Amino acid sequence: MSRPFVLFLFSLALLLGQVRAAAAPAGDWPAAPAPLAALVDEALRSNLALAGESLEVERAAARLTEARSHFLPRLDLAARYSRADGGRTIDFPAGDLLNGAYSTLNQYLVSQGQPARFPAISNQSIALLRDHEQETKLRLTQPLYAPAISRGVQAARAGLAARAAALTAYRRQLRAEVHEAFFRHEQAVAAVDIYRSALGLVEESLRVNRSLVAHDRATEDVALRAEAEVAAVQQQLQDAAKERDLARSYLNFLLNRPLTTPIAPLDAAEAARFAAALAKVDIPAADAAHREELTALDRAQAASRANTGAVQARQRPTLALAVEGGIQGESYRTGTGRDYAIGSLVLDWNLFDGAQRRSELAQARVDERQAGHRLAETRQQLDLQLQQARDEFTVARTGLATAGLRRDAARAAYRLVARREAEGLANQVTVLDARNTLTSAELNLVITRSRLCIAAARLDRAATLTPLP
Repeated sequence: MSRPFVLFLFSLALLLGQVRAAAAPAGDWPAAPAPLAALVDEALRSNLALAGESLEVERAAARLTEARSHFLPRLDLAARYSRADGGRTIDFPAGDLLNGAYSTLNQYLVSQGQPARFPAISNQSIALLRDHEQETKLRLTQPLYAPAISRGVQAARAGLAARAAALTAYRRQLRAEVHEAFFRHEQAVAAVDIYRSALGLVEESLRVNRSLVAHDRATEDVALRAEAEVAAVQQQLQDAAKERDLARSYLNFLLNRPLTTPIAPLDAAEAARFAAALAKVDIPAADAAHREELTALDRAQAASRANTGAVQARQRPTLALAVEGGIQGESYRTGTGRDYAIGSLVLDWNLFDGAQRRSELAQARVDERQAGHRLAETRQQLDLQLQQARDEFTVARTGLATAGLRRDAARAAYRLVARREAEGLANQVTVLDARNTLTSAELNLVITRSRLCIAAARLDRAATLTPLP
């Protein structure tokens, strides 16, 4: 494993640890049932949208590494080979300057009986461009003073913290969505079972009523009423099955599994224990100050502030050290006349850019103010969400006891009516009414229990009550 990747994982772990430490866990908040916790773990491992958010964190970490790299020296290899034809020349009249003197000297030598020694010289035309040449060099550049670099690093670091907080916020949101989808599936499964049980009873009632009509012991309207009840329960059963399949598909979608993958149901006793624990827990007096969304927006505002500082820093001069060395000449050789080295201190200070920096600074300040407004608006939205979640949980918890009493009363009433029917003291209409009341009470209890569990997940999400796995 490469050292930069290890540093990235270490930095990400620190950031996620800081985000988790900012939460306000409630130690007495009931833990989710084990099957549901397993589904949450699977979603955190395989959810595609969460994987996309993780890639955004990796991108922010790479951006921070890039910003830090500007502090380090830069070494470049530059090589050039050129061929030239034509171009400007320098004319030197060597023949015009020397041929007269050479001619006089030759005449003197001939008069002395010696041969002429000085040849005639042509005028010279020297090309400024060589026919072919090369230059190969290494260039080292080291920034010495560049305030925009440090501000850029601050912006990238704040951006990484913002993306890490946003990732944690999405993980918490995903957990709440898995909880809600799971309990909606549980509610739909229970509704299917209740309607199937009711369908068996109304079909038996229809059979009995038809037998009574056939033996002239009841009128036709009784059988028609039973048929209508059977049709109604069948339709309700189909609707419940549809809701169950939709809930299963959405939960599997969150888990990145085939949509038809079966969902293991929660044990009835365990579901009752969990709902009972939620009904007894004290509602914590938490606020939305620990939400990861606020942390992400606060870090985004810090990044905007650092960007503004980086634009302002570009108004200052920069100082860099530049050193280069290599070889020059018509061939690739080293030695005297070919090797060279040069060092420079380079000062760069833009004095006028047509108001470009001023416009960039105005845009950066607008982005900074916009980030502040977004933070304030989100804080209000999260406070409102927390208030709604707390009220919803309070109402759902109050309704659970009432729903249980209603179910118990309806069950006892149905048992009494069924006993009276067996003794011939109650007609089928009374039995069907009692059965409908019981079915409605059982469904109401299931819906109320699921609503309580969903409200608990939303309150946990809104108040960051429990740490993430």
